[in-house]
Amino acid sequence: MSPYDNVPAGEWHRITAPLVERHPLTPGIADFCLKSWESILNGKINTYLNLKIREMSISPQATGALLHDVIPEYITKNVRDFRKGTGSEKDIVCVSNDYFSVELKTSSQKSIFGNRSYTKSESGKSKSGYYLTINFEKISSSNPRILLIQFGWLDYSDWIGQKSETGQQASLKKEARQNKLLTLYEVSRRLKN
Repeated sequence: MSPYDNVPAGEWHRITAPLVERHPLTPGIADFCLKSWESILNGKINTYLNLKIREMSISPQATGALLHDVIPEYITKNVRDFRKGTGSEKDIVCVSNDYFSVELKTSSQKSIFGNRSYTKSESGKSKSGYYLTINFEKISSSNPRILLIQFGWLDYSDWIGQKSETGQQASLKKEARQNKLLTLYEVSRRLKN
């Protein structure tokens, strides 16, 4: 059941902060994301070639996939009661209470996207619950950074599917993006080196 049920969109913001504060990962989640980012940037493909990821032209999709692997692993190693999800589970699973499990979404664009299936129904993998969203700069930039980390609760009804039946993407409704996600970290784009 959504904590936003029967609450007008104009009042969602008053529900979001207590939801985020109540989550056991909130105190350290931004730090976990930033440390995961640094470990990715400073990682090497192999010692013989000495290829640093920071110096490669890795696609945003591949970067997102790395974040999807590294952040849950970082949390697993640092927070008891959480582990990396598998199969139809959320990306970050709370072992003692699935209510606190988290779906992770990443993007090198200003928006966050989901799969178009998010707009179809709530069946299968639960599409409602806590979400951790991360916007980042492409690794091909001179000093790539995480730009924005947000955390909150989204419902499957907050997603809008592409108009084309063959489109596979969904985006968040404006009122959900503005009122259901709390900013935990943001870097000023003007400070770019």
